Amino acid sequence: MYRVYLAILLTSLSATGMAQKSDRHANSAGMPMGFISAGDGVFLNGAGRPIRFQGINVVRKSKSEGYTGDLGPADFARIRGWGMNAIRLCIFWDGLEPRPGVFDQAYLGRIARLVRYAKAQGLYVLLDMHQDLYSVKFADGAPAWATLDDGQPHAKVSNWNDAYYVSADVQAALDHFWANSPAADGTGLQDLYAKAWQFVARRFKDEPSVLGYDLMNEPFPGKDAGRLEYTMLARVAELLAARPGGPHPSTEELMQMEGNKEGLRQITLWLGDVALYRSMLDAGEGVMQDFDRNRLMPFYGRVRKAIRAVDSRHILFLESAMSSNMGVATSITPLVDETGRRDPEQAYSPHVYDIVVDTDLFDLTSNERTELIIDRHLSFAARNHLPVLVGEWGAFYLNPAAAQATSDLKDRFSRAGFSDMFWAYRREMTTWTGLESLKVTAATH
Repeated sequence: MYRVYLAILLTSLSATGMAQKSDRHANSAGMPMGFISAGDGVFLNGAGRPIRFQGINVVRKSKSEGYTGDLGPADFARIRGWGMNAIRLCIFWDGLEPRPGVFDQAYLGRIARLVRYAKAQGLYVLLDMHQDLYSVKFADGAPAWATLDDGQPHAKVSNWNDAYYVSADVQAALDHFWANSPAADGTGLQDLYAKAWQFVARRFKDEPSVLGYDLMNEPFPGKDAGRLEYTMLARVAELLAARPGGPHPSTEELMQMEGNKEGLRQITLWLGDVALYRSMLDAGEGVMQDFDRNRLMPFYGRVRKAIRAVDSRHILFLESAMSSNMGVATSITPLVDETGRRDPEQAYSPHVYDIVVDTDLFDLTSNERTELIIDRHLSFAARNHLPVLVGEWGAFYLNPAAAQATSDLKDRFSRAGFSDMFWAYRREMTTWTGLESLKVTAATH
């Protein structure tokens, strides 16, 4: 099967440059953009030719700015000027549904306006229902009314995403969501979320410039996140204990080390050993396998059903859990309808982040670790005959030292045949040293 996938991939890559050039010419001439469909391992444009998307995330997380800020036509023209042909536009449940069952038409209108700006530049738009730490109460995503945290305390952390692993209120809110606990109106949280997606899909069902719907950004379990962390660190402790000499920290000591800069640096150095890193990831697979199969996939099925009730044409993008960003193998499966028939329009949208992301350890970036992550995503997509769009990668935040890493990852995505969306657009990027590596030219099609 892997050889078959590679044969398809090589065929698609040979045609992708031609298809993208044709699409770009047509769009700049004002011709209609055709609906994108999901082929066997490739995306297909309106003419049925393979097309690869290279773009960037566009996001405004501020509620006070209506989750759209001052984004305007010039921003999308700038993105197009970098040679890109798509964006991943982040939308927020909190903006869509201020009260249970009550939807904000004005917010959706602002999103539609941004889609029009992108379309005018020939940019396809992937709509992403974004969340970080689940809720606007902790970061962004779900409305406060959908945040059932049982009055649990919030942990102070130095790295924002550590709250997934240690903050009792974040974990409680997530567990309630995955259990489809009822909101104040008696409706299950997931049922309300699915209706919010239906509200969006109804608006864009006839819009071909919309590439599709990214059903949830970086889904993650609640209390099981702590079990995942402990299980993986226990494997690291076990492997270190088998080494001659020392040190031989216990699992508890490793968890303490993660909480300070010096300790985190040492752990990251140990995880430069890719064999140790792979074994750590494999130890966490069982925890995430249960989450993927028994909570995430039923949720995806619920959202699919709501969207397909109003929109059968757009691609549904499946994200693996946040743990697969760093390489834990995913156990999600392709979407099927109520009769078990596979949904024809779906794609895989993982993220690719080395473990140094959102830390000050960029100097310990490992191409070997990211290669492992990409290979695992490639293997999953090949087994399931899904095209791949890497929804996020980078997060270099204008780091002047990241130009080479940007170039390396772009090259690796190209060789894998992945579409990709860099994280994230900033106007200040015009002076960033990595921008030249990020730009799309004829040579990088």
